[in-house]
Amino acid sequence: MHAKIVSGLTTQRKKSMSQVVQTAEKCTSPTECVPSVATTEDARSSQKNKHKLANIGIDLLGGDLASLDHLLATLHALYSEIDTPFCLTIFVHPDMVSSIEAFKKANGIKRLDVIETREVIEMDEDPLHAIRKKRGASMCLGMELLKNKELDALISTGNTGALIASAKLHLPMLKGISRAALITLLPTKEEPVAVIDVGANIQCTPEHLVHFAQMGLAYQKSRGISEPTIGLLNIGTEEKKGRRELRETYKLLQSFSGFAGNVEGKEIFSGKIHVLVTDGFTGNVFLKTAEGISSFILETLHSNKKLLPFSGPLLKRLEAELYSAEYPGAILCGVDGIILKCHGDAEPEALKCSVEGALNLIQEDFLSKIKLELTSR
Repeated sequence: MHAKIVSGLTTQRKKSMSQVVQTAEKCTSPTECVPSVATTEDARSSQKNKHKLANIGIDLLGGDLASLDHLLATLHALYSEIDTPFCLTIFVHPDMVSSIEAFKKANGIKRLDVIETREVIEMDEDPLHAIRKKRGASMCLGMELLKNKELDALISTGNTGALIASAKLHLPMLKGISRAALITLLPTKEEPVAVIDVGANIQCTPEHLVHFAQMGLAYQKSRGISEPTIGLLNIGTEEKKGRRELRETYKLLQSFSGFAGNVEGKEIFSGKIHVLVTDGFTGNVFLKTAEGISSFILETLHSNKKLLPFSGPLLKRLEAELYSAEYPGAILCGVDGIILKCHGDAEPEALKCSVEGALNLIQEDFLSKIKLELTSR
């Protein structure tokens, strides 16, 4: 493992990170979990400092745009456009350090911690093999800091499978939940719909889908929707439609007071449901199709502005509602930590929205609310 603390960390954080590095270097078994380095004193300190500035970790090294220019552009967007004070922890290659230090000095930035690592989990790597062999990878270091309460949230553009596997390795599952799932908001004519799962689980049992429904309900209630409705994504609205797993899930969801039955893809944007339940394969295809159609509509309108008199206000409204960069990535629900997964090619504007989304989740005490909702059923 090759990782070191470069700058900006307090003495206590340096000590903790050094323990993380030393512990990971000692691990030889590919199946052995990295032991926690958080102390009881750290946990008590975290509770006492509930109102301290939120510390957000961003790992861009495993993404499609893991260049120095992209990282600097992202930092510029974060520090020039976000008004809420926050602390930031980033992971960098050794050859990026001097440029990041120059950026900090030129912009007078103090609350920016830089962690140097030579190991990165790439997009095409096998998730389980990668997290076991690359204990010093940026993703694993970030997850360790999140587990130890040194980070309040972690944002990643990297390998989705590795992110989920690393989260399950380092963090406990929420009570009553057997699978973590990715949940994201999409705009509708009414309230945004929470779609779960959008890529974490390719195959799901009826029990998994019911757990997704529970998390979706808890998430929407945490956003202030008192009686959210649930829809099960299917090829038809009839109870007998779809695969056996969907038919069984339909029966199980009938015990939920807000269950609205099966929902076809064309009905989702009407705003009649608040939670859309599906497996990760179908949900990911649906999400990316929706984003592609949105981009096509916006690009077509922009290229034909001369043919549409007075279209400026309409375009601004559509951009605010349809532009995918305005939404803060997908939240990994089911584990005891705030983790946001962004597209591998997320631009600085999208990452800025992800940081704002993470700050909002922290300020609104998202984890406590979702735990309360899950245990109240």
